[in-house]
Amino acid sequence: MGNANARQKAAEVRKSEEAAQKRRQRTINIAIAVALLAAVVAIIGIALAASSGNKEAKQANPEATAPNGSIPTGQANQYGIPANDAPGKPVLAIWEDFQCPACGQFEATFGSTVNEIAAKGDAQVIWRSTSFLDGQFPGENSQRASAAWGCAVDAGKSAEYHSVVFANQPQTEGEGWTQEQLIAFGDQVGIAGDQKATFDQCVTDKTYMSWAANGTATMVAEGVGGTPTLTLDGEKLEVQDLGDPEGLKKAIADAASGSGQ
Repeated sequence: MGNANARQKAAEVRKSEEAAQKRRQRTINIAIAVALLAAVVAIIGIALAASSGNKEAKQANPEATAPNGSIPTGQANQYGIPANDAPGKPVLAIWEDFQCPACGQFEATFGSTVNEIAAKGDAQVIWRSTSFLDGQFPGENSQRASAAWGCAVDAGKSAEYHSVVFANQPQTEGEGWTQEQLIAFGDQVGIAGDQKATFDQCVTDKTYMSWAANGTATMVAEGVGGTPTLTLDGEKLEVQDLGDPEGLKKAIADAASGSGQ
């Protein structure tokens, strides 16, 4: 009788353990499914932002007017703005959204180093602007900022305007900038004289809105999942792996050395 009770208790324990294991596995399966669904939703969200944006945003148009020096349609890093001319050097491309807080942090930490790399010609630096966050907020703020930056590119103040827009990034994501602010940033970076009148009109007319949309459409087409995203000679660089600006310099030096520079 005692042995029978012991076997029964052992069987009950096994059943209880099996049931607990099934519950744990079910919980894991649900968590995985939720994570996969979130990833799919994020990708769909980016695609929808690029294809539709908010109602006031201009749509992508490969024939749209582009700022001086913008990389043409169909070429590597299309619609990007080169920060310098460094043929034969490693190519550092940086995807960013002016409205993105993480991009603002990247600019605060790495911005001066990126400008230094460009100035020294250690790498060919290409800024690739996107406005995918406009799909989450009204006012096409990212697209307008990118378009205004294009106007500053024409005025020869690409790096300066880029830095000022990020330095004045609103504390609350989605608030964006008024057109008057975007014009005033031109004054801050020294756009003056005839160039000021041209710049002001360019911003007012939103001349480069479709060009900005082209960048977002390209981001989706290339499968870029968010900003900031860095690539070095086409290979993704994880910002967290770089650690600090010296890490970025080292990555570029390694790429130059590996290519026989």
